[in-house]
Amino acid sequence: MTNLKKRTLDFLLHTLLLAAGSALCAAAVNGILVPHNFLSSGLTGVALLLFYKWHALPLGALYLLCALPVFLLGWSFMGLRFILYTAWGMVIYSLMLYIPMPDLGITDRMLGAVAAGGLTGVGVAVMSRSYGSAGGSEMLFAILHKLFGLTLGAGTMLFNAGLLGTALFFFPVESVLYALVFIAVCAFVTDKVFHGLATRQAALIVSDKWARIAARLTADARLGATLLRGSGARGGSEKTIIYSVIRRGDIHTLKTLAADEDPNAFIVILDAADVSGERVGNQPLW
Repeated sequence: MTNLKKRTLDFLLHTLLLAAGSALCAAAVNGILVPHNFLSSGLTGVALLLFYKWHALPLGALYLLCALPVFLLGWSFMGLRFILYTAWGMVIYSLMLYIPMPDLGITDRMLGAVAAGGLTGVGVAVMSRSYGSAGGSEMLFAILHKLFGLTLGAGTMLFNAGLLGTALFFFPVESVLYALVFIAVCAFVTDKVFHGLATRQAALIVSDKWARIAARLTADARLGATLLRGSGARGGSEKTIIYSVIRRGDIHTLKTLAADEDPNAFIVILDAADVSGERVGNQPLW
């Protein structure tokens, strides 16, 4: 595959992720939040606050104006690829907010807050699997993640604590509490969906035929492997342990391959929630 073709496919894939995530978030805003006069999280919440109080500009334009200063701040912290894709994501999301969306017909306000939080959480998680984001608070969360290792959900909660405190001066307490429900659901769903889309496992294999197993893992299955030296606690005999971090879908391949070489191989599969690395990492592509 030529470099141009690969770059084109990458661009289309990540544009699709940004568009799909933006569509879910915009559907939550125009189909649930606006009809119920709810706030949202992040800079969408700031844009909604301005929209409800002044109606000076369309919501999409207000969001773009709010996100631009944060985007410029992120320029100093993030890579060029993330910056360019985020600029593209900001445009896509702003345009999505212009698309008319009928009221989804959720009359119960608590159910509306939960449903909107779920939709937005999925949308943010999908966009976070791309090379960029929709800009705004996601850019702040990316900076916090790089500097302090905060999860997407934790960054959301910190930012929105200030937003809700400000909203108390403009909205009834009940509306702010519904917004809190929305934000909590959104943060929970973002973390669960984001990490659920990229589950990783760590495998430990102990076998006297470690060399043949390791060779097949790397050559046949194209899985990474590291050899660790150890010794048995009972007899003190030297052991070579194969350590491999894999995607969940590769567990069956790994077990089958190891069993083919040594039916008595001792295999342990562990959860690996947070993995950094270009090939099997499950962290944002920022």
